[in-house]
Amino acid sequence: MIKLALKEWHGTHTQNLHSRIDSLKVRLSSLEGKGEETDLSDVELVELHGIMSDIHSLSRLNASISWQQSRSLWLKEGDANSKYFQPAAGGVMLFQLFRWMVSLWRVCNPFARPCLIKPFSVEEVKAAVWDCDSYKSSGPDGINFGFIKDFWSELQADILRFISEFHRNGKLSKGLNATFIALIPKVDSPQRLNDFRPISLVGSLYKILAKVLANRLRTVMGSVISESQTVFVKDRQILDGILIANEAVDEAHKSKK
Repeated sequence: MIKLALKEWHGTHTQNLHSRIDSLKVRLSSLEGKGEETDLSDVELVELHGIMSDIHSLSRLNASISWQQSRSLWLKEGDANSKYFQPAAGGVMLFQLFRWMVSLWRVCNPFARPCLIKPFSVEEVKAAVWDCDSYKSSGPDGINFGFIKDFWSELQADILRFISEFHRNGKLSKGLNATFIALIPKVDSPQRLNDFRPISLVGSLYKILAKVLANRLRTVMGSVISESQTVFVKDRQILDGILIANEAVDEAHKSKK
């Protein structure tokens, strides 16, 4: 009896989960689109919340079923990964596997590592401050870099104390990275949300810290990032990737591959 009941429950609740979720998402998108143009009725609001709840429940059920059906240990965390690799490759094979995995990424030059972990100097912090635009909008603290530069002699000690504290503990004070979201109009007379461009305004101390860390990482980025990546690395251009792709396509056409 229990077996029959479980089969019936399984057929009722777990069949065609993907199609049911997709149908709910289509209806949800329709209601959200209507809500952007006009106010939804009370019935539609109740339906909207019900659909969101159903999508969440069905997605969790689908994930649970997929996890139970899976026999692989790839998704285990921590030391459990070794339980997968050791039976799959033993002895010399295991060594070769790990050596191949290590070769997939580059490592930082041992001589450059001390430069990454040494305490921040006054010159580093000041250079980071002076690299920032003096007149950009201020964040939640209401201070822009023009003010910091003008009163550097008075603010220097407090800023260095904050940077040194972060270096020792590796933690930020609660709320330090809080941001304001400002909507910048893209047209003269904005009427819709699409007419605005959102920007995040973060506090000056967080900006200084991020700039100092970025300047340090910049010294080793070129050596640890693959040469095939042509963006976000100094002395590399995004157009290089496009040119390489064009040359590869042209060569393929010429060789008829």
